[in-house]
Amino acid sequence: MNEKIKKLFSYDRGRQIFRLIPTETGKLLIEERDRNIKEAFFNCLDIYTGKEIFTDLQFDEKYWIGIESIYKDVILFHRFERPDLPNHKGIIAYDIKSQTVLWENLNSFLYAGDDKIVFMTFESGIKGLVAVDYLSGELIEDGRTIMGIIPEKEEHGSYIYSKRIPLTELDKVAGETSGKIFSDYLIKGDINFAIRDKISFYSFHHITKDGKLDNLFFAVHENGTILLKETLNKGLDKLEPESFFIKDDLLFLLFGSSGLGVYQII
Repeated sequence: MNEKIKKLFSYDRGRQIFRLIPTETGKLLIEERDRNIKEAFFNCLDIYTGKEIFTDLQFDEKYWIGIESIYKDVILFHRFERPDLPNHKGIIAYDIKSQTVLWENLNSFLYAGDDKIVFMTFESGIKGLVAVDYLSGELIEDGRTIMGIIPEKEEHGSYIYSKRIPLTELDKVAGETSGKIFSDYLIKGDINFAIRDKISFYSFHHITKDGKLDNLFFAVHENGTILLKETLNKGLDKLEPESFFIKDDLLFLLFGSSGLGVYQII
């Protein structure tokens, strides 16, 4: 057995992590939200070292804003049509390298590809398509030449997300060897389970002596060796949602609502 799991870095700025987005250029975008003051903060790290590229990025709109997509180190932030409606409206293109806003467009984002950002327009109530250069934001095409190049939906093949499995059915997917780790715990709810090659990943809630819940995580080799054990949260009153995912050779663990651990599967 040569498989190992190496911790790369930890991250915790004390705010609720709302979204994690690994990029294809070795970066990690972290969207945090403070619901008390209604402000969103965006941070960018080197995905293997945790080195900060930028921190606490904000715009004139502090809360009703989010990440629509990332294309070639350009983050496409969206606004909302209205605070009480989930519809997205407009794009702010932000360049990670220069850490500047490149351009804005008020139309509705459709997709990014071929060095273009394509929008839907609704002039005079008629739908249309326009494409702009992804760096300059300048108009380069209209709907007459765009319709044939709309790509298929984005591939998510490099991601592995956990599935919820009842404890009584765990042996069917995990085997008896991995299942033995659960004999020491009184478990409430289902097991969040994922598998990558010869390693199985588990997250579950253990009922403690005082009746609280601890959210535990295990990574176990098929031979029964525990490669990683972490306590993700302690003293909970209720079950917490999914707390980990895998992309390529990286494992992402959420600790509580504001903590993150990034690990490499070697």
